[in-house]
Amino acid sequence: MIPVRDPRGRRARTLHRFWLLLSAGFALSGCASRPLTQIDPPAASVELVDTPFFAQTEHHCGPAALATVLAAQGLDATPEALAPWVYVPGREGSLQAEMLAAARRFDRVPVRLGSDPQALIGALEQGYPVLVLQNLGLRRWPRWHYAVVIGYDPRERAFILRSGTTRREVLAERRFVASWERADRWAVVLAEPDAIPTATTVQDWLAGAAPFESLGRLAVAEQAYRAAITRWPQSALPWQAISNVDHALGRTAAAERALRRAVELDDQAVVARNNLANLLLARGCVEAAQRQVDTLRQVPPRFATALEQTREKIRLAAASGAADLAADCG
Repeated sequence: MIPVRDPRGRRARTLHRFWLLLSAGFALSGCASRPLTQIDPPAASVELVDTPFFAQTEHHCGPAALATVLAAQGLDATPEALAPWVYVPGREGSLQAEMLAAARRFDRVPVRLGSDPQALIGALEQGYPVLVLQNLGLRRWPRWHYAVVIGYDPRERAFILRSGTTRREVLAERRFVASWERADRWAVVLAEPDAIPTATTVQDWLAGAAPFESLGRLAVAEQAYRAAITRWPQSALPWQAISNVDHALGRTAAAERALRRAVELDDQAVVARNNLANLLLARGCVEAAQRQVDTLRQVPPRFATALEQTREKIRLAAASGAADLAADCG
C-alpha cells in the first residue's frame, strides 16, 4: 500500500492495516440442496456448435474443460499448457480455485452463475459456453467431473455438453441437473473485463474481478470496475472497488471522490466509510473521519476489527489535540 503524506508534511503511516478491501465482503460458497428446478424451455434449440473440443486424458478433465471455454473466445489455450496450473497430482484432478486462477491469467473474469438451471440457458443464449462441475457418483462417494455445457434442446429436454472423450454428449435435463446438484450447482462463465454478462449480479461480477487486485493486475481490475459502474450506476459497490485501485496507485484524491460517491449511494456502506475515514485522517481531517465511523449503526463481524483499529487511530489523533486542518474536509 502506498504511504501518503498528511498536510503537515510528516509521512503518515501506511493505511494497509486499516484499509478494508471490498473482496473481504464476498464469499463464493456452495449451495444447499434444493429441489430440481422446473426449466422454462426456450422457443428454439440453442447450441454453440463452434465451441472447440479437447478430448480428456486421464484425470485431466479440468484442463480440457477450461481449455474449451478459453479457446471458444479465440484464446491460445490447450489442456497441455493449462495442466501445470490447474492439475493437482495428489488429488488426481483440479480444484475450482486453480481453475479460476488460471482463467485470470488470460485476463478473463470468472463469473459464478446462479444455481437455477435457467441461468445456464441464459448464458448459452448470450454465446457463453458454461464450465460446470458434476458429481457423476454419489454424495458419499463422489466422482468429480468438469464439463462444458454448449447447448439445450427443448424438444428432447436435454443439455448438450463437451464432456470427457465425447464431443457432443446429450444428457437428459433431469440427469444433468441431478449430477450438477450433487456438485453444489457450480457453474462459471468467463467474460472479458469490459463485457459483463446480462444475468450477472454486481456482487458476482466484483467477486470475479477483485482477485486481480491481489495479483497486481490493477489495469484489468480497473477495467472491470469501471464496466460495473456503467452497468450499475446506483450501486455503491463498484465505487468502493474502484477506490481500491485508485488508492493502490497513489491516486488518493480520486479514491476519496469514489468513496464519497459510495456513501452517497449507501449511507451504511461499512467498507466505504472505514476507508474514507482513513483517507480523511491521513490528511488531517480528524473530526470528519470521526463523523464517518459514527454514521455506522451496524457492522458485520468480519469488518469489526479493522473498524475498531480505525476508531482507535482517530481517538489517538483527537487526544493529541489534532483538529481538521484542511478547508475541504467535508
